[in-house]
Amino acid sequence: MSASAIASSMSLDLAPPPPRLSPADSLFLDFDGTLVDLADNPEGVHVDSVLADRLDALAAHMPGRIAIVSGRSIAQLDALFGPQAQHFTVAGSHGAERRSPEDGHVQPDKPDHLATATEEMRRVAEANDLYFETKSFGAGLHYRRNPDAEPLALREATAIAERHGLTLQPGKMMVEIRLPGDKGQAIETLMQTPAMRGTVPIFFGDDVTDEDGFVAAAALGGAGVLVGPMRETAALYRLPDVAAVHQWLARALENAE
Repeated sequence: MSASAIASSMSLDLAPPPPRLSPADSLFLDFDGTLVDLADNPEGVHVDSVLADRLDALAAHMPGRIAIVSGRSIAQLDALFGPQAQHFTVAGSHGAERRSPEDGHVQPDKPDHLATATEEMRRVAEANDLYFETKSFGAGLHYRRNPDAEPLALREATAIAERHGLTLQPGKMMVEIRLPGDKGQAIETLMQTPAMRGTVPIFFGDDVTDEDGFVAAAALGGAGVLVGPMRETAALYRLPDVAAVHQWLARALENAE
């Protein structure tokens, strides 16, 4: 994002996105902080039937053109959505793995050092009252219940990532280490699938981890939608919170062409 774009985005608020979807659009949605409110730990989140049914309806209306792009693993998202997760495309683990009707489940091999790094993260969590999250291709330290531990969590995770050649990914009240990949690359890859090719991507996300996705969407002629308070962002639109995203999805489904 250019310096002028940042300056513009910080000098005034962003408008909400128009509540409509056309056959020329593909919809990409982050999960935590976008479709569901953040919880003290990842296991405290659940998907209610209203949200699941609404995404199901969107998937039926725009087949192959709706995707969840999340830092969670595909296995975690499957557990949260149940069988309905099979009805839309999913990019998990920050794009390290993906599942689409055309390609099935595509994922990298797990290097041996990932298990070692994961165990080191677990020991840091146990020693410092942090919530440890194991993922398919990484591990996270959550300090929402112990905010004073943020410098320690960042320092320890940075050292582990550097020691094992992994990607360091800070997030909201957490930090994780993982295999390489980002949400921008995930969107670019999914936009090459037959259903999405030639369409315009719209990506909703809340965290700094979603900025790569905003940049990728804009580069492909689409737009990012920031969810939450205004900040420096490559998004072109903004919604204030998760509830507003749900309202937008409902109206977009009503207005869908």
